[in-house]
Amino acid sequence: MKPWEFWIDVGGTFTDCIARSADDRLVECKVLSSGVTKRRVGEILGPARFCDDAPGRDADGFWIGYELRFLDRQGAPFFASPVTDFDARTGGFTTAALLPQNLEPGAFFELASGEESPILAIRAVLGLRLDQPIPEVSVRLGTTRGTNALLTRRGARTAFVTTRGFGDILLIANQDRPRLFDLAIKKPEPLFERVVEIDERLDAEGGVLKAPDERAVRSQLVELKNQGVESIAICLLHSFANPAHEQMIEQWARDAGFSEISVSSRLSPLIKIVSRGDTTVVDAYLNPILRQYVETLRRKLEGSRLRLMTSAGGLVDADRFVGKDSILSGPAGGVIGFSRVAQRAGFQKSIGFDMGGTSTDVSRFDGRYELEFETKKAGVRVVAPMLSIETVAAGGGSICAFDGVKLIVGPDSAGAVPGPACYGRGGPLTVTDVNLYLGRILPDRFPFPLDRAAVEAHLARLCETI
Repeated sequence: MKPWEFWIDVGGTFTDCIARSADDRLVECKVLSSGVTKRRVGEILGPARFCDDAPGRDADGFWIGYELRFLDRQGAPFFASPVTDFDARTGGFTTAALLPQNLEPGAFFELASGEESPILAIRAVLGLRLDQPIPEVSVRLGTTRGTNALLTRRGARTAFVTTRGFGDILLIANQDRPRLFDLAIKKPEPLFERVVEIDERLDAEGGVLKAPDERAVRSQLVELKNQGVESIAICLLHSFANPAHEQMIEQWARDAGFSEISVSSRLSPLIKIVSRGDTTVVDAYLNPILRQYVETLRRKLEGSRLRLMTSAGGLVDADRFVGKDSILSGPAGGVIGFSRVAQRAGFQKSIGFDMGGTSTDVSRFDGRYELEFETKKAGVRVVAPMLSIETVAAGGGSICAFDGVKLIVGPDSAGAVPGPACYGRGGPLTVTDVNLYLGRILPDRFPFPLDRAAVEAHLARLCETI
């Protein structure tokens, strides 16, 4: 029999999964991107046993081995214990430790295994416990990990390595002024936190004018490692014509202990150093996050085929997925999806609007997919083929606050952890919370119980502040 197929979209807050069985049966599953499942206590059944308020959702014994945590009114865990038994019919949980004395029906709790959300979704669809290996499956995955890390500036600690005298080349950039008449100019924060200038030089044809001093460069790289830098972006002048110096520095960086190294002559061998440098820095900034994430998935899916969506709308094997191609991984899948649906409905021209937890993506389709080969995303220039998608840091998890003058929304997001206040984990006030308070979200249609009292408390504090 052919293996199960999974199409998974990992967003900043939720992970959505559609699975197809060997007999072409479709199954849908939605989980939090943190990999944590939220529930609410229905009834206390004994000193170490209780049931949740909506039984019948899971396979028998499914939650055995998961860590169960009860949450107080502020969303902080105050009790944790492994689940030793689970009765699917009654929704009954048995814990290794005795339940807290003050536990009452209606209390929120969460279940966590430490596995990533795509693995949780696959287990939920197949009804597999933690001690059961996942059989051979086919997984196609799109993720906004790269997008969200770029929007919220939560990538790896990165250093920019370039030719001496060009340390500020990416800060100066090409001097374009998108808002010419603004009096208060706000430039995006650079992705790199350190700059190392190497005393070397190539001419425009790639001829060596000055070779790098190995001892001096090695010393500079060791110093970066000691400062806690996690990733290196190497972009030297004219290296598109001759990559020899970049390759030497790459090897010295590996000798210094760096495993995450992005080299411009390999990623984007173009004559323009600004575009090439920005692309290399983006790749270095996102690679450690994505590589760790993908490796975690591959270990759990041993023997299965894992492919990831690139920003250009294509699928690549997991070992070929890199930072510069990940920026629009999730949104690109949305473009392919909405355009196919529109065509089936008889529309050759369509507009896609995709609002998630952290970002909103807008795109259009007029019979062909529009590709960009040099673009700016989240204030960063990238040279890589990607679908034409406009992305802004606005979503359901965007934080609502008061800046002393006016109410503001975003760009910071509550993400999946702690999430919006109504998720019961002590999160900030967000767009989702406001929509819940206004009655635009139906709690009984949500995949887990929502805490309206937490939203009301946040709104009261906001009114006091104003």
